[in-house]
Amino acid sequence: MILSLRKPLESAGLKKKEITVLEALIESGSPMLVSSLARATKLNRTTIYDIVRELSEKALVSRVEKDGVTRYQAIAVELLPSWIERQREELAESKRHIAEMIPQIKLLRTRGKSLPKVQFFEGEEGVTQAYDDVAENNKEKLLRGITGMDAVYENLDNKWVTAFLEKRTRLGIRCIDIVPETESGRRSKADDHKYIRTTKFLPAKYTFDGDISIYDNKVAVVSYARENPIAVIIEDEAISDMMKTLFDFIAEKAA
Repeated sequence: MILSLRKPLESAGLKKKEITVLEALIESGSPMLVSSLARATKLNRTTIYDIVRELSEKALVSRVEKDGVTRYQAIAVELLPSWIERQREELAESKRHIAEMIPQIKLLRTRGKSLPKVQFFEGEEGVTQAYDDVAENNKEKLLRGITGMDAVYENLDNKWVTAFLEKRTRLGIRCIDIVPETESGRRSKADDHKYIRTTKFLPAKYTFDGDISIYDNKVAVVSYARENPIAVIIEDEAISDMMKTLFDFIAEKAA
């Protein structure tokens, strides 16, 4: 039962330690002392107090006072689906509200500024956010890419890569990709028909652990370093135009 609860609770916004404590309470089926929770979860008492307070504020845990002793119990497991659904509705409403504010925020950020806008992303989650921008903010519906395919297959989650390619294709974004002619590069080219993509080859000796994506007025540079992946998005029309010109020249020479 608990294995099936963890994923939906995480998707509803609960932290891992919160889920651990909630699981212990659900499995117990009866109110528990903080000391008992600490033994069951292997968390210290101070942490337990903080977590049960947070879970109480989220209406997932309640206090039970008996004989001057405080115990804690989880809400009935039957109520969890409706609680998760409420969280998702609130998240959806927040997402809609933020989306409505984005044009105003962009206007405030760009007003009076002439320097290129630069965004930095760090870690696997940050890199995926950078790729989301490549797919979701591409008005030209064209992506020019220079990709180290060996690094992609070795360092990125292949399921995530496939999901990104499917997303880009679903959004109708055509891709011209320049890759080293390695086994990974040839494997990628074999799937061109599935992903509205044209792959061109560089000689295999020109391998690299990175990716350059050129789209609209932006250039995204990603490093697939295994221990600390990073991404940088430069938003500037002059820089983007320069990179597009260089890319088109390389693409003409590539096989």
